[in-house]
Amino acid sequence: MFKSVVVLIFILLLLIFSSQNMEHASIHVVTGRPLQIPLILIIAGAFVAGYATALFTFIMKQSKRNNKNRDVVLRNPNRF
Repeated sequence: MFKSVVVLIFILLLLIFSSQNMEHASIHVVTGRPLQIPLILIIAGAFVAGYATALFTFIMKQSKRNNKNRDVVLRNPNRF
């Protein structure tokens, strides 16, 4: 029950934040005319890009750690 209330409050705050940031902002691309995009989409895109970068970094670090651990196990001289 408590979790449902917290999620509901979070969704309500997100909707209020979104409604406050519906103004259009100009995005200047390399060529052509600037794009007019709502500010909330720019904020959401930046959040998704940051989350994806952090997730990719975490996956790469875990992969390197797993490879290092596997290399130690394979080269263990006490194994034979």
